[in-house]
Parts: sequence; C-alpha cells; structure tokens
Amino acid sequence: MRLTIAALALFVYIVASLIWRLPYRPWVKTAASCLLFAVGFKFFWYEKIGGSFIAPDFPLFLLLIMEFLYNAMVILAFLLLVKDCLALLLLVSRWLGSSWHLPFTPAIRGRGLLGMALALSLFGTWQSMQVPEVHTVEIPLPGLPAELDGFSIIQLSDIHMRPLLKKGAWLQEVVKRTNGLAADLIVLTGDMVDGSPAALHRDIAPLRTLHAKYGVYGIAGNHEYYFGVHQWLSAFKDLGIVMLPNAYRTFSIQGKNLVLAGVTDPVASRFEEAGPDYRFLHTLPAGIRVLLQHRPSGRSGNDGIALQLSGHTHGGQLFFLKWLVALFNGGLVDGLYDVNGSKLYVSSGTGVWGGFSCRLGVPSEIARIILRRQ
Repeated sequence: MRLTIAALALFVYIVASLIWRLPYRPWVKTAASCLLFAVGFKFFWYEKIGGSFIAPDFPLFLLLIMEFLYNAMVILAFLLLVKDCLALLLLVSRWLGSSWHLPFTPAIRGRGLLGMALALSLFGTWQSMQVPEVHTVEIPLPGLPAELDGFSIIQLSDIHMRPLLKKGAWLQEVVKRTNGLAADLIVLTGDMVDGSPAALHRDIAPLRTLHAKYGVYGIAGNHEYYFGVHQWLSAFKDLGIVMLPNAYRTFSIQGKNLVLAGVTDPVASRFEEAGPDYRFLHTLPAGIRVLLQHRPSGRSGNDGIALQLSGHTHGGQLFFLKWLVALFNGGLVDGLYDVNGSKLYVSSGTGVWGGFSCRLGVPSEIARIILRRQ
C-alpha cells in the first residue's frame, strides 16, 4: 500500500511539474502521462503478472527494462524537485528586485532533466548489479583484550539473491572475494534471498564454500520470513551456516571469550514465530559480546553488547533518499554509530533489493570489521 501511495505521488508530481508544462499537443502529454503511470505502478505488474512484487517471475531483460524505467522516474522526481526549489528561490529574489530566471526554455529544461534522469538510471541500475568492493572498518571497543585486538569479521548483508543477479555467478564472485580476506569470522545479517529454497537452491549454492577460522554464522531478515523461514533455516544449515535465532555461540581465543549472539526479526510475529528476545542478552556469558540483528533499531541498551552488526537499510541506495530511510530506522542508515553505550555498524548491503535495483552514491559492500583496543 505504501509503495502504491509513493508511486502515485511521484506520478502526480512529475505530470504537474514537467509533462503538462511542456509545449506539446494534449494527446502527446496524455500519452506520456499514461506511459509514466504504467512505469510507476510496476509493483502492481510484478504482483499480478509476475506472481510476487518482491521476486516476480519475469525474464531478465524485462526486469532490467522495468527497473531502469522506474529508477529513472524516481531520479527524475528528485531533479524536478531541485528545479522547482530553485525556481521558488528565484521567484522570491525577483520580489526583492532581482531579474534572475531559470536558464533555457521549459522544453529544453524538461528534455535535459529527462536525459539526465535516464543516464543516471542506466548507471545506477548497472551499479546495483556489480560485485561489491571490500570496505574495511576498524572499530575501537572499550575493554577489548589484547588477545582480540585485530580480530576480523566479514559481514555480508542484504544479498537478496534473485534472478536479476545473473544466477550464481555474482554470488560466486562475492564468496571468492570474501574468502580471500581470510577472516576470523563471517556473519550474514539477514535478507540473503528473495525466493523459495526450491527456486534458489542452485543460486545460493556458492554460500557453501564460505570459510573462516571460527566459522560462518547468520540470522534471518524479514525477507526470509516472506519465503518460508523454517525451510530457509534448514537450507542455510545444509550450506554450513550456523543460524542464531535468539541464540549465541562462545569462542575462546587465547583464553578470552568472544560471544556472538543473534536475534530474530520483528516481522516474525506476523508469521506466528518468536520475535526478537532481548532478555536473553542479559544472560550471555562474560566476554566481548557481538550481536547480529537485521534491523539497526530496537534495542534498549544496558545489555553488555559491545558491538551490533545490522543491515536492512541498504544505506538508502540513493544518496538523496538517506533522510527518508533514516526516518523509518531511528536515524540509522549506514556506517558506524554509538548507540545505547555500544558500537553499531550498519552495512549498506552486499546486494540490492530487486524491487528497486539502483544505487547512486551508496555503493554496496563486503564489510570487513576489525576489532581494535580503545
């Protein structure tokens, strides 16, 4: 419903700000508006024709075209907003005695903004499907023993494995880069898939080859619940990934404990499953406590967690959407934060959600976390 309302708002704004201001015949404007309407309601076509607005059963070339056009629509709305804000400022300046106006005619400006939106959409759609680079972050933790200084954790988050990622080839390269880092620990912080285990069993097979000194661990995100969390928990176990639904593991490293805990996603309650249990965090063994939680917000603190690793936000995906994503995630979008007395790292995501395959100014990442003494 929210996606439909957002699409309708974009449609109305673009029609009012651009299409009906162009010096073209009414039938041309009507045709352009109808095309824009069809593009804006791609989620309707995904669900009604493709079977799922999250993972539609469409050919790759058709998905790419629809994603490209929708991305261009979102970017165009942003460019028009910038244009209209500037026009308003110039109007105020003319009231104060200036003679400033926007350059070029409305037709030239409109074509220029449309061309810019299409070019940025083409780049952003292409960028969203690239294998992410490694992003190394050193995180100082109070009380970290010298034995754990330099301990490395690779975080993969929001892979959203789906047909748009060229089947298993993309994931194979992600796994290759991850394994090449020789991490002490690998963690997956949810939303690894967009589809059922039966549909994606070949595509996610490369996860089986992930390896780290102390193992590979994970938690489920909201999308695992959408496609049958119990089946996915079993599938991940078969791939050698130890899942931590309100559970923990303790690692003894040169006599010092590192405690890795995980909690379920709040969406679990919609599927009659246990939601995140924060009470058990107070009962964890002594040591440096690291929490895997798909969504960055939700904890109240005072639970002894030294570091929380989360995802879910995708970093906003587009630089101008970060403020909007922050509104729905307690101001947490991407990067390192100090929250409730502990460190929080929010990954910008390793992949990208298939419902909006575009990245501008917010690259995907393979996050390499290095623990440091403070």
